[in-house]
Amino acid sequence: MSWRRRLGKRRLAAVLIGAVLLGLAWRGYRAVVGDPEAELGASWHEGHRIVDRDGALLRELPTSIGARGRSLPLDAMGDRLVVATLASEDARFYEHGGVDGRAVLRAVAQNLRHRRIVSGASTITQQLVKLLDTEGKPPGERRDLEVKVREAARAQNLEASLDKPAILEAYLNRLSYGRGLVGPATAAEAYFGVSPRDLSWAQASFLAVLPRAPSHLDPYRHPERGRKRQRVLLAALLEDGLLSEADYQRAIAEPIEPLPMRHPFAAPHLTEALVAGAHGGLSEGTVTHTTLDGALQRDLEGLVDTHRTRLLRAEAKGAAVVVIDNTSGEVLAYVGNADFAEASAGQVDMVRALRQPGSTLKPFVYALAFERGLQPAALLADVPTRFGERDGSYAPKNFDGRFLGPIPAREALAGSLNVPAVRLMSELPRGALLDRLRALGVTSLERDADHYGLALALGSGEVSLLELAGAYVALARGGRPIALRVTGEAAAKDAGEPVIDPAAVAAVSDALSDPVARIRGLGGRGPFDIGFPVAVKTGTSSGYRDTWAVGYTHERTVAVWVGNADGAPTHELTGGSGAGPLFADAMRRAMRDIPVRAPLWDAALLGEAYVCPLSGKPAGPACPERVARRFIPEGDTGDGHHASDEPCTLHRHARRVASRFRCDLRGRETVVVFPEAFSGWLASQPLGAPGWDPQGLPWLPESTAGCASGAVPHLSVVSPSDGAVAILKREGEASEQLEIVAALRGLDDAALPVEVLLDGVVVAQLSPPYRTQVPARRGDHIIEVRSIDPDLPLAGGRSRISIR
Repeated sequence: MSWRRRLGKRRLAAVLIGAVLLGLAWRGYRAVVGDPEAELGASWHEGHRIVDRDGALLRELPTSIGARGRSLPLDAMGDRLVVATLASEDARFYEHGGVDGRAVLRAVAQNLRHRRIVSGASTITQQLVKLLDTEGKPPGERRDLEVKVREAARAQNLEASLDKPAILEAYLNRLSYGRGLVGPATAAEAYFGVSPRDLSWAQASFLAVLPRAPSHLDPYRHPERGRKRQRVLLAALLEDGLLSEADYQRAIAEPIEPLPMRHPFAAPHLTEALVAGAHGGLSEGTVTHTTLDGALQRDLEGLVDTHRTRLLRAEAKGAAVVVIDNTSGEVLAYVGNADFAEASAGQVDMVRALRQPGSTLKPFVYALAFERGLQPAALLADVPTRFGERDGSYAPKNFDGRFLGPIPAREALAGSLNVPAVRLMSELPRGALLDRLRALGVTSLERDADHYGLALALGSGEVSLLELAGAYVALARGGRPIALRVTGEAAAKDAGEPVIDPAAVAAVSDALSDPVARIRGLGGRGPFDIGFPVAVKTGTSSGYRDTWAVGYTHERTVAVWVGNADGAPTHELTGGSGAGPLFADAMRRAMRDIPVRAPLWDAALLGEAYVCPLSGKPAGPACPERVARRFIPEGDTGDGHHASDEPCTLHRHARRVASRFRCDLRGRETVVVFPEAFSGWLASQPLGAPGWDPQGLPWLPESTAGCASGAVPHLSVVSPSDGAVAILKREGEASEQLEIVAALRGLDDAALPVEVLLDGVVVAQLSPPYRTQVPARRGDHIIEVRSIDPDLPLAGGRSRISIR
């Protein structure tokens, strides 16, 4: 017997002995394998996907070994890829029970004949077991006989527990297609930009051969290698009748042109924040649904890029923008900085960073003041003032160093004047602004009120852009805050009752949306002629480091920051010149898709009355004109006046004595007399109205002869007092009388005649001592007293009463 024959017999004996040993091991392994279905569920780990509100991919996070995958149901993979994969990997998949005995015998015979491994016999089910064993682990496990026996046993277990489609689906979703791409969904989208069901035969057959050797067949580095394998597979499909001649010819002729490999990384600052655990972090499972509007996000990133050239010229490298849906609190756009790739600070998320907000907190100071009785048309003093905080040295100035003197509250707010805001802050209860901001979600102000002091009105604390946007959302919602959210899983909770009085919010919104009201304080309208009403406030931190513009319509709130993430100063950028133009463009884009726009504030919340344009009070006898102004109706008497408001006493009659004025009720000239708080400022002004009073009237201090506030002659209703309630004693009304007593103060004129009006009808003409009686009738009434001497036009008095 030759040595070749003896060697052949020994190999055959070895194969038979090995078969017996495999059979024994087989039975043992099949007895100890676990639950196949549980095994499938526990071992499949997709990469995590972050998507926008419509499901478009923003970013895909790989697994711990760098793979990116997405599970897909078998029926969504399309027939072409499934058929091509079966032909390539396991043509008898539907005929065997997990181990293909025929394929095993063929492989053994071929390997013995060639004296090396030239053919494998692993079925798709066995390959799935191998994938389950290696999933999430680095390569390198030794593939010895014991491992193969264990895989075969587990394959049969899978076949006994699951149907063929489930096994095939699990297998395809775990296949590696190279470049870290796992599963048909990720591979088809990355290589060809389509879903698996939309693959052509050429594309499907090409993908089907890649899992055999993904690196060796890499279509970017070795395109012809994969193309050669693909042609072999296409020929097999044609031969087996799985592909028509026409489809075969088209597939052979179709070029394979994979797309440039991209890794989506949209909204980078938000997705980075979610990965880091901010904003609630990533959702459980494999997908985080954000609230972002993908188209709006892209457009705002483009706007920031467009403005960047302008900003760089002013030494500002950074910009951030957020857009909020005021109804739901959803963040629709989140641009954390101008350029994520910028080396020095581009990755700093300025939506979350804490910076000084400048004047953007002033609306909340005014809202508190409006709640406490300040009227939008009320006169405020913008004059040099020292406040007694700490050592009394706090003396705020306006941004441009000027002081405007007397100014209506709404114009002081719209024009961002500093002294009036600090004065109002000083009149609030300590900590009121801090408590209000915290109630609106500004939680980064962690120190006590004494730490921030009065300067908090001017932005001395540090807040984030997102917190500030949330506070302004509450203004847009009529004083009702709502929790902001960037992910869509948890429904936002409406705060219910307003935190800010709705009428006070309406007064703030009216001022901030009036471009004319900005002119005196800002020197012009700024960049905010947007084309529709927008309430907007700007801010600039000290040293030109941070510029802000935050504003809202009924539907949207937009907040913009411009500056440098490292705190370096810009080249004299302000909120209007830095953040303002970007805000205007962002607001136009944010509102573009809202064709029907609701009013900015509810007109029913504010009344309108004719008042003195200077004092904002009902016109007195010396006021040269009356103008319509909006007011908060608290205390309204029903005819456009306020029960708590006395008529204007700023305008006075006067006469000239030599070259000076003297207040005199019988004088023929009209002057404006300001309280003592204005005296220092008036001393620095030229004689006459310094550029604001349209009548050009002389402006005088109270120290002018005869002009002290207590010397202003006026009439008043002494009895019944304002708000009095009288109860009729008898059943009938005919014999009941109401006594009215008036008084004249500040004028020694015993003969001055006056008339008494009841509900607008003259009921008596009186001389001193100004007493009369009128029939008492049930109901609400207004009593007025006024002079009837044309040479002595005194301010009249009024009283509102009720008779029951």
